[in-house]
Amino acid sequence: MPALSTLVARRVRQGLCVCALAASLTAAVAVNPLPLGGPARAGADEAGPGPGSPQSRHRGDPALDLPNLLKEGNKPQGPAGEGVATPGAAGIPATALAAYRKAEEVLRGSQPSCRLPWELVAGIGRVESVHASGYGLRGDGSTVRPIRGPRLDGVEFALIRDTDGGRWDGDAVFDRAVGPMQFIPSTWGSWGADGNGDGVKDPNNMFDAALGTARYLCAGDRDLSRSADLDRAVLSYNNSRAYVNAVRKWMDTYRGVGVVETPDDVPAVPHRPDPADGISGVRPGPGPLPGQGQGQGHRQVRPAPQRPADNPAPEPVEKPEPVGKPKPVERPKPVERPEPVERPEPVERPEPVVDHRTVARLEPLGSRELDAEAGAAFGRQPQVRALDAHGHPVPGARITFRIGGTGGVGSTGGIRFATTPATTLATATSDPHGTATAPALQAGDRPGRYTVVATAPGVRGPAAVFTTTVRPAAEPTADRLELWDPETANLPELLRAETGSRFPGLPSLRATDRARPASGVRITATLLPADGADGTVDGTVGPYFEGAHGVAVRTLTLPPAGADGRVTLPTLFTDQCPGTYTLRLTTPSGTVLDFPLTVTPPGSGPRTS
Repeated sequence: MPALSTLVARRVRQGLCVCALAASLTAAVAVNPLPLGGPARAGADEAGPGPGSPQSRHRGDPALDLPNLLKEGNKPQGPAGEGVATPGAAGIPATALAAYRKAEEVLRGSQPSCRLPWELVAGIGRVESVHASGYGLRGDGSTVRPIRGPRLDGVEFALIRDTDGGRWDGDAVFDRAVGPMQFIPSTWGSWGADGNGDGVKDPNNMFDAALGTARYLCAGDRDLSRSADLDRAVLSYNNSRAYVNAVRKWMDTYRGVGVVETPDDVPAVPHRPDPADGISGVRPGPGPLPGQGQGQGHRQVRPAPQRPADNPAPEPVEKPEPVGKPKPVERPKPVERPEPVERPEPVERPEPVVDHRTVARLEPLGSRELDAEAGAAFGRQPQVRALDAHGHPVPGARITFRIGGTGGVGSTGGIRFATTPATTLATATSDPHGTATAPALQAGDRPGRYTVVATAPGVRGPAAVFTTTVRPAAEPTADRLELWDPETANLPELLRAETGSRFPGLPSLRATDRARPASGVRITATLLPADGADGTVDGTVGPYFEGAHGVAVRTLTLPPAGADGRVTLPTLFTDQCPGTYTLRLTTPSGTVLDFPLTVTPPGSGPRTS
């Protein structure tokens, strides 16, 4: 009887503790109500972490069992008395514990205001996969067997269509949560991290997954030392109040007792987030309290209760056979059935083969802005890199480049490909590095802004667009004017004429710019008084050129210089006013060359008509 009374007292105290816990959790819900997520939606566009994000949807069976509250024998451990977990309940595999602590260390440096405790990340890992126990956790953070949740096809769990091409979850139609922290692939695409420094962000690796969880929980301006922010963070991971309660209780357990670092290879039956992924057809459930059986949240068969050794059960007394009744006929023993053959473990489905020849997106290379002067060739050709769904280069892809804009195309328009006149469409093939280069671009004579758009079959994202600008051509200039024939012997005679005649023949000039012929430069000729003062003689007297309709003009822009820089002066006439004058020639850049002119009275020299 003393043993029986002890057992009854123990059960009563355990029941009271459980009731107290339930009451406290109910009160927490009443004080701080948080909305539950709405119905699952197709697709998985990753928004900011919150109760509506894909990560927070119903995506599998978490281990929601709570830590053992009393040490065996009802002897509390620690000063708090009740509510202190046993060392067995706080056991964490060595590699998982190292990953959780490293995640806290990284976030302490990158986001100190978040105040992330490693025990919170450990609480998530405990509820999601029991720290990857039973999956063959290795020292580098990888596992022998992949940890995957159920197929999210909307039947029993949320509907989330494929977002990773089956790269992480082995399913190219629907998503599945993956790894020890059970990330949705689209969430991992936004918040994944390289926790072990191997250059790969792998949700199946404990170090990477722990750091990705830490980054996800610290999104925005959360301060996880505040209870409300901590609740919001956990609800963004799984929008369930029972999930929040379990994670917080495990976090408090890891804070309140000495954590036991257990070996990675301790035999354990894994907690399986996918109910269909059982052992021998048995679906694992929440299981016993973690203090009993390596701290794993799985279902175990409880042994039948045994009587205490000091109160053995009395042996049964054989009843005497009744007198006069015949003995029953012994029935033949049933033929023993052969023991069932043990079923082999199901063969894992191979990862889907991804077609690396399909272009998923085009990545522009270099600047997207190109410019050239009207009539000139562009100095750079548009280039793109063809990538598949995993970001790998796609060689041999056919990329189409198309010109568009408001200024037209062709030799007299805005821009064109230089391969064929007036073409606005060209195709290029990507090289072994996935790079495709458009043909050279030629600017026309029409300034404006134009676009070059690169597309490829199968690309679902935005096209690669380059903006091209055709600038007005710069005005040609010259920094030097000189006589075409410096040895002209009769130059003084060429610059002398009588009134009412014309100068017998002005010399030709050469215009150069940095010692090269200044082709196309336009020179202005101006007739000035002999002292070289600014302005014409007076606009009505002195030598003159003939303008349109024979009108006398004393300032004239000459025809452009030829390809060799040669400038030919037009005929210069005299009126009835003798005197000395200056013919000034000026380039657009301000270079000046003056010729002295002499007009004599009639009969003082040879006359030309």
